[in-house]
Amino acid sequence: MKKAVVTITVGATYQEIANLTHPTLKAYADKIGADFIVIDDAKIKYPHWQKFEISKLLIKYKRIIFLDTDLIIRDDCPNLFDIVPEEKLGLFEEGRFSPRGGYLQQAMVAYNMNDHNYKDVYYNTGVMVISRVHTQLFNYVPTEDIMTAGNFLGEQTFLNLRIQKEGIDVFMLPYKYNRMTLMDEITGEPRFASYIIHYAGCPSHEQMLHHIKTDLKKWEKDAPDYKYKRNIVISIGGGLGDQVCGEPVARYIIEKLYPGENICILANWPRLFEHLDVPVYPHNHTFIYDDDNGPYHVRETLPSVEKPLWRHLTNPLSHTVEFGSISACGRMIPDVDKKIKLNTTLKGFDEVINITGMVNIENLVLVHPGKGWPSKTFPIKWWQDIIDGLVNVGHQVGIIGKRVNEDQGHVSVECPEGVVDFRDLLSLDGLISLISGAKVLISNDSAPIHIAGAFDNWIVLIPSCKHPDHVLPYRNGYKHYKSVALYKMLTLDKINSAPTMFAEGGQTLDYVVGDILDYLPEVGQVIKEVDKIIVKEKTL
Repeated sequence: MKKAVVTITVGATYQEIANLTHPTLKAYADKIGADFIVIDDAKIKYPHWQKFEISKLLIKYKRIIFLDTDLIIRDDCPNLFDIVPEEKLGLFEEGRFSPRGGYLQQAMVAYNMNDHNYKDVYYNTGVMVISRVHTQLFNYVPTEDIMTAGNFLGEQTFLNLRIQKEGIDVFMLPYKYNRMTLMDEITGEPRFASYIIHYAGCPSHEQMLHHIKTDLKKWEKDAPDYKYKRNIVISIGGGLGDQVCGEPVARYIIEKLYPGENICILANWPRLFEHLDVPVYPHNHTFIYDDDNGPYHVRETLPSVEKPLWRHLTNPLSHTVEFGSISACGRMIPDVDKKIKLNTTLKGFDEVINITGMVNIENLVLVHPGKGWPSKTFPIKWWQDIIDGLVNVGHQVGIIGKRVNEDQGHVSVECPEGVVDFRDLLSLDGLISLISGAKVLISNDSAPIHIAGAFDNWIVLIPSCKHPDHVLPYRNGYKHYKSVALYKMLTLDKINSAPTMFAEGGQTLDYVVGDILDYLPEVGQVIKEVDKIIVKEKTL
């Protein structure tokens, strides 16, 4: 039942590293009741290939933990013999996080091992938990030709091919037992949070020695608790509506996925996230890498169309909160968590009162004649008839909208007498406060619809291109609370969006087949729906 911790140290360069690292390896071996063995046969020209000496050691030892010399072990590292089942080979698969398929392809040719269908799986052999059942894997005498095959092919890639060819059953070691630099941005976690820090790939010998010395001091300082926080950056992408829909996703990450961690947000509208009590920076913010606190991990709610997610899922054919949750959280967050939360402020209400002269805005019917994609831009006359019709039946109307550029903002309707014109007069603060107090909002697929999702008023959506189920906000756990969607058909209905129809430039719904009026509800239907809402509200 004898066990050993084994490493290789050959030459002055590695001995200089070993002087710093071996005390941690030896202490670990002592802690788990294993012999500590250093293979240091300088007669072998290529030291790394001495890993195959393990086959001889397995005659004496039933189980072995092999550790590269260029790593250090924290004093609270668990016993890997207890973690890895004896019948399995314990390894960390670095190929999941950094492409290594090219190395395997080269090695197959260099080592004349083309007679097997190899998978794109690549293990790091700097930490291995080995049992006697794996003797055959290491029972090999490498020739000079094999050892000099060149370029990153070395014994690690050779072992990877042998593991696959022989069908070795592998236990996947978590990265905390073989922490490499490639995991920095993937985890957003300081390397010190791992039990084993592996310095493979360090740019220079001098830098490696420096990092090992400072890291050992860091662990000594942080013992025995070793408390470290992840650094998570939530990047909120898209326009105003997209970023409003990013709020539930950011909130879920902060409160549910990473409570208590070091989190910040990148966004164009910090106002939307001020209630989350984390720093909010513009997208061009520069993060300074702090070696003590570790790297930053970025989660995006709306990644660019070049990112892999868009090959399987598109935002135009999804609910924006759900697309963002899949992208940033790797999951669909529960419906109850999809509700948008926004705070109103006295400053925002003061803005509204200064425009209206009214303290009470709860009877307002807000109309947003939005302008955006061609499929979201309705004729001026259609919107004008909506506004005039509401006024004629006695509703108190307000017009909202903000011009962004020639293609985005609002169409140029006229403001009838008695209607409050809020266009281009409100800050985001004022717009949120206004929408929160109004009774009804009528709009196309736009940011005001999503803002209204944070409150309890009625929404009359005119969904021209996206399905209303992909636009209406979640309130009270579902999407149709106090919401009405009016349309004849969607421009989406005229576009073949099947997954095998690969549109140039990706999936888009921004154009119109035919006349946009063929898709819009009749003006009278919209006004009647508002009448029904007002009557219903009066009876409550």
